[in-house]
Amino acid sequence: MSRLRENKPTADVLMTSMRAMGYSFESAIADIIDNSISAHAHEVILHFPVDPSECYVAICDNGNGMTKAELFDAMKYGSEAKRNGRSDDDLGRFGLGLKAASLSQCRKLTVISKKDSKISAYIWDLDVIEEKRDWYVVECAAKQISEIRFTDYLDNLDSGTVVLWENFDLMEKSTGNVYGALSTHMTETSDYLSLIFHRFLNRNDKSAVRIKINNFQLEGFDPFLENHNKTNIRREIKIMIPDSDGKDQAVYVQPYILPFQKDLSPEDKKRSGGIENYRSKQGFYIYRNERLIVWGTWFNRHRDELTKYARIRVDIPNTLDDIWGIDIKKQSATIPPSIRKRLTKAVDDAMDRSVQKQTYRGRVAKVDEDMDYVWDRVSLREGLFTYRINRDSKVFDLIKEKINEDALPYLDMLLEEIESNIPFQQIYIDKSQNVIDEEVTDERKAEVELKADLMIKFALGAGATDVNGVIDRLFLSEPFSNFPEMKDTLKERYNGKSGKS
Repeated sequence: MSRLRENKPTADVLMTSMRAMGYSFESAIADIIDNSISAHAHEVILHFPVDPSECYVAICDNGNGMTKAELFDAMKYGSEAKRNGRSDDDLGRFGLGLKAASLSQCRKLTVISKKDSKISAYIWDLDVIEEKRDWYVVECAAKQISEIRFTDYLDNLDSGTVVLWENFDLMEKSTGNVYGALSTHMTETSDYLSLIFHRFLNRNDKSAVRIKINNFQLEGFDPFLENHNKTNIRREIKIMIPDSDGKDQAVYVQPYILPFQKDLSPEDKKRSGGIENYRSKQGFYIYRNERLIVWGTWFNRHRDELTKYARIRVDIPNTLDDIWGIDIKKQSATIPPSIRKRLTKAVDDAMDRSVQKQTYRGRVAKVDEDMDYVWDRVSLREGLFTYRINRDSKVFDLIKEKINEDALPYLDMLLEEIESNIPFQQIYIDKSQNVIDEEVTDERKAEVELKADLMIKFALGAGATDVNGVIDRLFLSEPFSNFPEMKDTLKERYNGKSGKS
């Protein structure tokens, strides 16, 4: 007859393995601040070391604080409080973030909290766990609490919490200089938090949250440049989606078309998160309770050079965490199939405006409309022209199929720099003096034939069945169209291999 046996996890093994969950330093800090905001804090102060001999990080807030019993539960892996449900504005989910995020960065986690004029503190110390090999948390006595760093932050507050990180063993092993590493992280954390919590930082009412790092107050970024007079804010769309209990929840979709880079002031560039991200971070911005989770991705949706200024804000409630696949680190999400089509329609509406905005700048002038040119000659207003690499060419499509989605914006930026730095004057001089080598060598022919062969194989591998049709379409593109005799050679080769006519 079957029976139940208790099989508790081994404390030191589980806690050590959970340190490798994949938190970055910045995302771990953000996870702690989530708890501060959920506790209705209006001020969060991060303290980084100013003395190389004392390395620590402290996150202090003036939120609701916790009683001794509440703090003890919060230090538990899988807090009981999460079992009883979450409030609508709770930014947590699993009851693991405080511990998992903190101990991913350090070996010693101290939490001090004040509520009802009483201060309590507990410590998770991996040295203690490895010695005892069980779930022993250190309960601090009053004298010990008074000696903990930044306890005095709570002296003049009715309530609040201090989270203290110490003993950065992994950082020590990887860098050999914890103080230097923390100084670097301090700068990176500033930008990260300015983006992740920008909607809390930018509020103009009493619900605003002030975040400081060593008393330097952060300013929220504005990835949508909502106050810019050339930002096109499209109609907000409301999509209802059932949660796990079958209750309808609202998802709000707000498309934006951002201004051209030339229309941005230095302040605009800074506020949007930096010009290096302006083009590379277009796409969806997924917020859960106004906290940014995922940004700058199209979730494998087709990217188009003409849609490079479109960003889509998507607001979801925490009741849809499981539907959207929000992970423990709050660093990933997926679009649920139940709203993918409706969300796509909302995006397409925004894309249309983005395409109009882009194509207004110029018109592609082609000698032969059926020809797939590598370069486009773009007619501008007032009789001027510019040249642009054709992102819609079949050659470019092949590259897009093979390259990682995150790398595509950087490839696009590289191509833009090539386009912006064509040495027209030198080309004109060399051409007028007839010193440009335009000879088509046997090596060049062999190179083009090899590329044609690769593209035909790629098309066939992707499911194409009409090899002659594939070759005909390919030879409407440069550079293959410059070698018409090669088309018959390839048809003979592939028809011989496949037996197709």
